[in-house]
Amino acid sequence: MIKKISYFIIFIFISSSGYTTEKPDDFLKKSVQEVSALVSKHKDRFEKDEDFLRNQMNLVVMPKLDIILMSKIILGKGIWTDMTSQQKTDFVEAFKYRMTSTYMKSITAFDGEKIEFLPFVPGKKDRIAFVKSKYIMAAGNIDVDYRLIKNKDGWRVYDIIFEGISLMKNYRADFREHVNKNGIDSLIISLGQ
Repeated sequence: MIKKISYFIIFIFISSSGYTTEKPDDFLKKSVQEVSALVSKHKDRFEKDEDFLRNQMNLVVMPKLDIILMSKIILGKGIWTDMTSQQKTDFVEAFKYRMTSTYMKSITAFDGEKIEFLPFVPGKKDRIAFVKSKYIMAAGNIDVDYRLIKNKDGWRVYDIIFEGISLMKNYRADFREHVNKNGIDSLIISLGQ
């Protein structure tokens, strides 16, 4: 399921600068426009130059995710609080590396699909929002929804729900099972490969 999600997740996150006063749905709309332009400009190079693609992912895509919050959600409070500071740092970097590796393979699949966004739904707190979207494709429409949190740099995505399946829940099940069987250090090593 994670591979399937990867074809749609990447289109949302590319942005050249933070939009701190934007509404979360506007943040996502502008990001889609920018990724379309970026892919059009660099598609051939992305397909041939993995180092360039990884660099672009780390520069412009990963900052649009709240990787630390995602890490805490995936591992859960019990595992997260039992980890040392170094393990937390190592896990966040390894998870970021895994996300980059997974989604950089999908960026060249973007072919200007139309995406419709509904107005955002505010969360119980001002800094939380939920945005529903629909990818309009010849093979059939696909529902992709986003959970966002606002920090000092603007909105950041911390979960993507693809056809009702949460990315965080998918990772959580796999990662927690690995930790329970083999420990957190083993998981960190496996994510960095």
